[in-house]
Amino acid sequence: MVRIAALDDEEKYIDQIKEITKATYKEGTYEFHGYTNVERFLFDMEDGEYDIILLDMELPGTSGLKVGGKVRLLHPEAFIIFITNHVEHAVEAYEINTFRYIPKIMMKDKLSEAYKLLWYDIEVKERKYFVIQNQSKQERIPEDNIYYMVKDKKYVRIVHRYGESRVRMTMDEAFDRITPSDFIRLNRGEIASLRHIMSLESYKVKMRDGTFLPVSRPQLAKVKDRIMDYWSGTYKNR
Repeated sequence: MVRIAALDDEEKYIDQIKEITKATYKEGTYEFHGYTNVERFLFDMEDGEYDIILLDMELPGTSGLKVGGKVRLLHPEAFIIFITNHVEHAVEAYEINTFRYIPKIMMKDKLSEAYKLLWYDIEVKERKYFVIQNQSKQERIPEDNIYYMVKDKKYVRIVHRYGESRVRMTMDEAFDRITPSDFIRLNRGEIASLRHIMSLESYKVKMRDGTFLPVSRPQLAKVKDRIMDYWSGTYKNR
């Protein structure tokens, strides 16, 4: 399922984007959410999960670049596409790892083209899971839904989008079973998903669910570097 959100202060452009989306993707393979209000859009961005985010460059009281910067922090892996009449901002847009910059007069052809290019990266690639299996329980948790893992005596507590799960293993064993490029060890007893880190404040990271996790002094520099690389989109391409 491809999850798409579009923001433009003019309803006619939201309708056009919706029609192009409908013509490109088959029914049932995508979700589309259109917004004309910036505040409502940003409010929903905090809780929702999106694969493609479409932004107008000129917005009431702000700019698409400012909104895009906030979106990048909330959704570091999302593909951001600017759709606008103001092509002079194209270079600035790529500073937040923008996938495409499409003039509105070319939207019908160029947006459809971008959608098709993104299909494999979003929908076709294999999703990764953390599998819990013991005598009493079998569970499969999508890695991109995991917020963080915490050592809890002989168990590891896994906090994710839909609640918590526990599995008897060491932190080293847990780390060996996840994709290392998507997670970072904060200290001996806690692992965080880079996807769901919202900020780094002093020796703590703030996670998407509002929890603050401590970063050990020896790990601080590495955590800072990994967060910045992940947000800029450079780490996953190494």
